[in-house]
Amino acid sequence: MARLSGLDQYLDPGLTLALPGPDGAERDYVIPLPSAELGLWCRRIAESAGEVSAASTERELREATDRARARVEALPKLPGDLSFEERLLGDAHPRMLADRVPDPYVQFAAQTVYVWIIGGEEAAERWWTSGGRPPAPGPVPNRADRRAARGGTSTAAADATREPASTSGTTSRRRSGRRRQGGKSPGQRS
Repeated sequence: MARLSGLDQYLDPGLTLALPGPDGAERDYVIPLPSAELGLWCRRIAESAGEVSAASTERELREATDRARARVEALPKLPGDLSFEERLLGDAHPRMLADRVPDPYVQFAAQTVYVWIIGGEEAAERWWTSGGRPPAPGPVPNRADRRAARGGTSTAAADATREPASTSGTTSRRRSGRRRQGGKSPGQRS
C-alpha cells in the first residue's frame, strides 16, 4: 500500500490578515488551518444558506430551513458558546481585541476566514480585495455582445480586407454551390 506524506508542503499553515489598529498601523494576525469540525460547520452553514436562498416558494423555504436546522443540530458540538467572530478567528480574536482593532474590521476578518474555509485562498482574496462587495452579476450577454467581446462581429469579418492569395505556384480550386453544365465538377476535364 502506498504511503502519501508531506502534505504540509502544499498547504499553507494558515491565513494571514493585516488589520489596522486605531493608530492606523497594520498588524498581522495569523489564522491557523481550521479544525475538521470547524470546516464541516462552515460548509454545512454554506450549504444550508444556499438552499434557503434558492427556495422560491413558501413550502420550499420551510423545507430548506428544516433541513438547515437538522444539519446544524447533527454537527458535533463545538466547544463553548462562541460568537461567529470568536469561532472563526480563534486565538487571533483576543489579540485583535487587545490591539483595539475596530469592530467592523474584526467582523470583516471573520467573514474572510469563513470564505477562506468554504472557498479557498483565491475566494478569500477576492472577498478581501473587493471589500466584501463582489461585483454584481451583470446581464447574460447576447450573441452580438459575445462576438464583440471576442473582438469581432459577423459584419466586421465580411467588411474586412482579404489577405492576398498564396503565390507559391499552386492554385486553389474554384468553389461553387452548383455543378457546371454537363454535370462535370470544377476542375474535371472532358
